[in-house]
Amino acid sequence: MTVADTGILIWLARYNKLKLLKDLYGKIDIPAEVFEEAVTAGKLNGYPDAEIIESAVINEDIIVKNTGVSQKVDEMEKVFNCKLGKGEREAITLALKTDSLLLINDEEASTIAEFLGVKTKGVLFILLKSVKLGLLKKNESLAIFQQMLEDGFWLAPTTAVEFEKILFEL
Repeated sequence: MTVADTGILIWLARYNKLKLLKDLYGKIDIPAEVFEEAVTAGKLNGYPDAEIIESAVINEDIIVKNTGVSQKVDEMEKVFNCKLGKGEREAITLALKTDSLLLINDEEASTIAEFLGVKTKGVLFILLKSVKLGLLKKNESLAIFQQMLEDGFWLAPTTAVEFEKILFEL
């Protein structure tokens, strides 16, 4: 099983690449709070990606699951002295409960998930894996990556350089 957090869905849907999740992982599970953030709030704010995500839910490529927040996640927030968003907290909990891969971009949330034994991957991994498997061309992946940066996707400059290096070595 694979669980996705809000950011993964939004970034891929923004560039009409949400289908990559289905191609790479089959059905994707999301907690109810991620649906609320990505679809309900997205539609209220007029974001076109919300409609794309909602269509994937209607088509059952994305399955919404009800989950609470694990006490372990609460405890790790205290240990790491941070406060995660509700979607991140529920996504970690769902991945923990189902022993699933967690697709998430947030560094603090990823650290907490991995500390709890949940394997995580981000959107850049999805872009690279898609190139490796022939689902995207290198120039397509690079164009998406560059547009993400222009649209406010934040990452360390060294990570950006490493992404491009790996991309062109594929």
